[in-house]
Amino acid sequence: MATGMAAAIAKADAIRKASEAEKPKKETKKEAKLRKKKEREARRAARKAKKAGVDVGATKTFADDADLSSVEKGNAGKLTSEQARTAAVRAVTGVLSSKPEERDLKFDAFSLMVGGNHLVTDCSMNLNQGCRYGLIGANGSGKSNVLAALAQLDLPVPDHIDMYHLHEEAPATDQTGVEAVIAHVKEEVTKLEALAEHIAETSGPEDERLINIYERLDELDPSGSEPRARKILSGLGFCDRLIPMDRKTKHMSGGWRMRISLAKALFAAPSLLLLDEPTNHLDLEACVWLEEHLANYPKCLLLVSHSEDFLNAVCTHTIWLKPNPFHISEGVGSRGCTLKYYGGNYETFMKVTGEEERVQARAYEKQQADMEKLATFVRVNKANGKASSAKSKRRVLEKIQDEAVDKPMIREPSLVFRFPEMTRLPPPVMPFDKVSFSYSGKKEDYLYQDLSIAVDFDSRIALVGPNGCGKSTLLKLMTGELRPTEGTIKTAPKLRLGQYHQHSADVLDLDASPLAFMLKRFPPHTVPRGMGLPRSAENWSSYLTNFGFHRSNQTSPIGLLSDGQRSRLVFAMLAMNPCGVLLLDEPTNHLDIDAVGGLARAIKAFQGGVVLVSHDFRLIDLVAKEIWVCEKKGVTRFNGAIRDYKKILAKDMLKHRIMQRSFN
Repeated sequence: MATGMAAAIAKADAIRKASEAEKPKKETKKEAKLRKKKEREARRAARKAKKAGVDVGATKTFADDADLSSVEKGNAGKLTSEQARTAAVRAVTGVLSSKPEERDLKFDAFSLMVGGNHLVTDCSMNLNQGCRYGLIGANGSGKSNVLAALAQLDLPVPDHIDMYHLHEEAPATDQTGVEAVIAHVKEEVTKLEALAEHIAETSGPEDERLINIYERLDELDPSGSEPRARKILSGLGFCDRLIPMDRKTKHMSGGWRMRISLAKALFAAPSLLLLDEPTNHLDLEACVWLEEHLANYPKCLLLVSHSEDFLNAVCTHTIWLKPNPFHISEGVGSRGCTLKYYGGNYETFMKVTGEEERVQARAYEKQQADMEKLATFVRVNKANGKASSAKSKRRVLEKIQDEAVDKPMIREPSLVFRFPEMTRLPPPVMPFDKVSFSYSGKKEDYLYQDLSIAVDFDSRIALVGPNGCGKSTLLKLMTGELRPTEGTIKTAPKLRLGQYHQHSADVLDLDASPLAFMLKRFPPHTVPRGMGLPRSAENWSSYLTNFGFHRSNQTSPIGLLSDGQRSRLVFAMLAMNPCGVLLLDEPTNHLDIDAVGGLARAIKAFQGGVVLVSHDFRLIDLVAKEIWVCEKKGVTRFNGAIRDYKKILAKDMLKHRIMQRSFN
């Protein structure tokens, strides 16, 4: 028995050894790198040989026609007129202190000015691979300019660092959405191959930068990329029923072309991804998908967002543009900001900074109490003739005063206002009676059919649903900008509406200052009396302070203000006219987190009706009492809160989940 068992074991061992001999040996990481290097060198040699013997009619490689200057200029792309205006008056200094061949970036002595105003002053910037940074700060503090300084190479970013800056919509061309996304990757391959050849010829094949470039080229291999591109576009809301991804981009609106730009960024997955308010053109469904996708981004992400939910779900670190100490007459941020780093997401940042402020406040209060006690002792003893004792305590007091800490800067709301109300009207003030609508006027194109709803002064409604379902259309029907194809909307004759939409800032005069613009827009004779509204220049200056405008930027050209500051100015206009119902279409776009909170407080205090379209879950949670879902040519009330609705969306969006590419 034992002999037979030993023979069986020996036979099994022989089979195992034979199997192992046939099995290819697993490659070590070092061996894999060496093999890839040899393959790249072989490909480069083949391209060089082909280029040397090329005929007039021969086919050229990507690198042959590549414009090396486009690589050296980074990935900023063509600037819009507004961005060019700001770039012309932006001054940036900074020194690269990380090694040029590394992927991690560090800049020292980083400062940034726009139009002579200090935004960031003499600090360090660190951007490490594997970290997802949320860049936060007040409107006008310089968040967008920091991203632009990197993308436009105002800072010395090494040329092997590939970036994508989401700052403009994709161009309107004959390319479909899918083709535009894939074409971007092919363009990146062209640029990187040209750069690799340039470095190899000028610095030699052993240059360490080539390792990063070759790894990036392997990662960007465009073969078999269409399914991934389609899945990303699907996650961002493209579907055959509403906006097909195979539609030419010239037939898409600006908002949908912005989604194409976002899809390009996600598909390319660059070493440094710069996203400035990426959710502004998304619906709630796409926000949930993007949130989950970016939460697993394996490289370096620098993100600006006004959404607490988004920052909490995505970010591993928080960078705060912290205002420098200022004089009380100047206003917060008037002397620029410093980049201050915190580990963790926005919620963690709030806890840490809140505790820091409490500790500083207690230390300051104790110090002031000690100084007052010593000052009293010196005064009393000097009066009683005890000069030596008073002199001793005075020296102690002077020492404490010399070492005294500054009064802690406690963050206060920067947007404090109210929407004035008109005289209350009996309900319903805006009833829909069997309303149907289509832009073509044809029944088969109905966006809404037999819609019977009503809005009154007690309404607190949030409209939700995918882009293209008709949320903004419903608001336009309420304002009278669109008229029903069938049915009636009997708006109360005396009802006045307050309206904010995504193009409200277009009325601003970019060459005028906020103070001059408001004085011209609201002459004294047009301002109602007895409501505390401004009528003189002095009153206007005080009024604008409530919207976050300190003395210096009240007189700066509106064209040099941030998008968030312009949005604040629109709300300053909106708060000048009493109304009964507020119709708000994406009011949080461009606002900072603090301003979103100020807007929520103003909406909650308003005594009229509110109909809101927003992709900001926090704002909806704070102000909405009803969730109306726009779908299937109608409107249905959702039985639950917005957080319950988000859970349903998260579950539905799992089918669009995409595995992130590894990046070693």
